[in-house]
Amino acid sequence: MSEVQLSANIRHVKGKAANRQLRREEKIPAVLYGPNLSVMLEMEEEPTRRILSQLTGTHQLLPLQVTDSKSGETSLHYVLLQEIQQHPYKEDLIHIDFRKLDPEKPVNLKVPLKIVGQSPGVKKGGVLQMVIRDVPITCLPSDIPEYIEADVSHLDLRETMRVSELKYPEKVTARARQNYSVISIVGRRK
Repeated sequence: MSEVQLSANIRHVKGKAANRQLRREEKIPAVLYGPNLSVMLEMEEEPTRRILSQLTGTHQLLPLQVTDSKSGETSLHYVLLQEIQQHPYKEDLIHIDFRKLDPEKPVNLKVPLKIVGQSPGVKKGGVLQMVIRDVPITCLPSDIPEYIEADVSHLDLRETMRVSELKYPEKVTARARQNYSVISIVGRRK
C-alpha cells in the first residue's frame, strides 16, 4: 500500500460548464465509484499531479480522503486509480476515475513484471525479450504486490520462461488460462 494520500472534496455541481470552471480554477473533476457507490469529486491539480507522478503504476492501492464541504464530514477510502485523462499536448489533467474495492472480495488486475538476476544467455550475446510487461493476477486488495519477480538467472540462449514458472507471493494467484511465454532469450551462438 502506498504512503501517499490523495485528498478530494465532494462536487455538488455537475455538467460540462461546471467542469470547465473547475479546470479554470486549477482543479480536476474526478469520480469515485465502487460497490453501491458513485461520488463526484474535485481535486487540487498541483498536489494531485505530484502524488500521481510518484506512482509506479495503476495497480497500487491508494488512500483517498474525501471531504464534504457542506456537512464537514470526512471519510477515508482505499482506491485503485482506474483512469487518468490528460490534455493531448498540455500537462493538464482533465479527469480522474477512482475505483473503491471491497476489502473482502478478490480483485483481478495486472501487476508489472520485474526482471531479477543475470541470464547466462545474455552474457553469451543473446537479447532478453519481454513478451509481456504485466502479469494478470487475483488477490485481495490488501495483498496487491508492487510487482512480480521473474528470475532469469537460469535462462540460456533460445530458452523461454512461461507464466507458470513465475514465483507469486503467498496470497496471490495467477489468472492466466494458458501457459504462455513471458520472457525469452533470443540470438545466435557465436
